[in-house]
Amino acid sequence: MNPRKTITLFVGLAMMFSASHRLEKIRYFRTTTLAFPPTITHAYAIDFKEGTGIDTLFQLKSKEGYPVAYYRNLQTDVCFDGKCRMLNVNLYWNPTGRYLGFELPEGEFLSKTDHEPFSQEEYTQLSTILADSLSPLKDFSYNELVPKSDPERDKVDAVSAPTAPDVLDYVVKGAVYTTYKLWHFVYGTTQDEVEKLTAKEVSPNLLLKILESTDLSEKVWALNHCGKYLSQDSRLRTNIFALIDNKDYNLTERAINAVNLKAIATDTLQLLLVNKFEKGNYALQKLLLNKLKEASALNLQAKKSLAQQLKSLNGELVGNVLDIFKKQNVNDVETCRIITELLENDNTFISQKVYTFLKSIKIQDNVIEAKLVKYKTQYDLNRN
Repeated sequence: MNPRKTITLFVGLAMMFSASHRLEKIRYFRTTTLAFPPTITHAYAIDFKEGTGIDTLFQLKSKEGYPVAYYRNLQTDVCFDGKCRMLNVNLYWNPTGRYLGFELPEGEFLSKTDHEPFSQEEYTQLSTILADSLSPLKDFSYNELVPKSDPERDKVDAVSAPTAPDVLDYVVKGAVYTTYKLWHFVYGTTQDEVEKLTAKEVSPNLLLKILESTDLSEKVWALNHCGKYLSQDSRLRTNIFALIDNKDYNLTERAINAVNLKAIATDTLQLLLVNKFEKGNYALQKLLLNKLKEASALNLQAKKSLAQQLKSLNGELVGNVLDIFKKQNVNDVETCRIITELLENDNTFISQKVYTFLKSIKIQDNVIEAKLVKYKTQYDLNRN
């Protein structure tokens, strides 16, 4: 088995999905994260906690030093009693741990009832099933695969025994245990080890490449690992802030959460967040305010910009901004004079929020003090 040829096959053709039965090996691959042909193979001896002892995880790297894929050779039975065909398959993962594909060694094939070989459609179905990280197979136990109607069940081959009805929609018919076992290999401890190895080699350049992926989970993986680089790499910063918009809430939330405490302490990042706030809808503005609240200190321009936007916000968001100002001990005259303008707001809830805030900071400014006295007098008159 030559893994370099395997990866080069799907990289070179840039295919979304590929299979070949004309070749001697059966191969099924999905979208690769990084379209770089591998030139280096590293082998890692790992205890995958599967009861089989130490096994090998292979990492395939490009000449640029990027991990482009990982694979394991799995040799295990697919029977309850150990008397069925051995499963001999190479499973592949993208560098983020996402399922990439499988390859059978020369002359090998997958079988189902009575050792009948898979059809091309069934290989396709299997690969689609393995690509579904949210499959209900996650919640099925080993013993739920086959109904407990036969006292001799443990002597029966899992690929030929009756299949529980609830499982049928998520497995290849006649190969329930093969499907189940492969799915759990894909999303088991190997996936965790793949992510750990890639995380050790994370760099701004690698993250930028992963962010180019069309797969949402890949983008999320990159966002979860880029926080410490935001304050030092403008390219990464630009890419991540481009994901903060009103279209995809989940991706936007991850992009905002990628801004860690070190990054949000910088003036550049604060102003970028405030600029996004001005253009955002309600849901986005809530997320951005929660992030800005984490800052140990806001720069003057960020405070001023937020204060200027108060007039366009609803009562809840006004309260959220004022909470941030209170946490930040905002008491400079320029910002507070802008806030004071909301004392004239027709919404009593908002004007009262502003009055309470300004009184709490006890700012020494004649203009602000006069407006507070005027507001209190008018408020008392209206109540009477």
